[in-house]
Amino acid sequence: MKILKILSIILVIISLLLLGGYVYFNQKFTPEKNYLTVKKQSGKIPIAWLGTGKNAMLVPIKFSGDSETYYLQFDTGSAYTVFYAESIKDLTTVTTTNQLAKTSFNIGETTIASDQFKIVNNGKESGSQAVKIIGTLGADVLENRRTIINFKENYIIFNVSETPIAFQNEWFDFSFKKRKIIMEAVFRGKEEKFLYDSGTSAYELLTSKSVWAGLKTPHSAVTVEKAKSWQNVLTAYTARCNGIIRLGNVELPLREVTYVEGFSPMQYQLMKYSGMTGMLGNKIFLNHCIYIDCFENKIGIE
Repeated sequence: MKILKILSIILVIISLLLLGGYVYFNQKFTPEKNYLTVKKQSGKIPIAWLGTGKNAMLVPIKFSGDSETYYLQFDTGSAYTVFYAESIKDLTTVTTTNQLAKTSFNIGETTIASDQFKIVNNGKESGSQAVKIIGTLGADVLENRRTIINFKENYIIFNVSETPIAFQNEWFDFSFKKRKIIMEAVFRGKEEKFLYDSGTSAYELLTSKSVWAGLKTPHSAVTVEKAKSWQNVLTAYTARCNGIIRLGNVELPLREVTYVEGFSPMQYQLMKYSGMTGMLGNKIFLNHCIYIDCFENKIGIE
């Protein structure tokens, strides 16, 4: 009887810990409200790429009264649109107060405004770059809106007014919980979850080391690259792979798989907490056009 009582107490403690963990991570990964005001459809915005390996997807922006063209990295893995402190410090079109910025800018015909843009310190000055990258365009620009990313013809359309005819019968459900694009796909003969993260642009699939080891082809050469993501120095290990990821009715060949060392423990916990197999970068979609409808939570791939 005493043993049963002890076991009951242990089970209660475990349950409380699990509940506490759920509440903690739920709060930790829940973004603040969307502070963006977005007006008009953008028209076709040409994508600019950083590096020969298309390491980052950039979109051009303009401030009223400033003839200069600046760029934001389009990162669907970021819950917020942010500006880089060093890159905007001399811009008279941006007003800053207590790590928040007030401004408006245009992406084509679309006007985006807020008095609560977040400011982060990434340690870079826009003046030292050939292309003036001053921030990140996050998934808040997608929320309650429609977006087309056409990799085949190299353009994006933001704030699309109506669903294109080409996608009306060719789409599937996705989750936009906590401003993360999480899709279910058939992979390795079963349903698995993947996060679409355009910030991991140069990669097809980023996953854990154990999954990577199981997917890479035998005797594949491993490419090792170092990169900086925010304040973290990351080491990416990429190997050949021979797989298929089926999203809706579209089969995407998976030719490379990557795992990364240097992510923060919180980033690993996010993947584990969400039950995701990994993150899909832009590279796996380069021969396709994607339609993302965050009204209906539908995605179409052409």
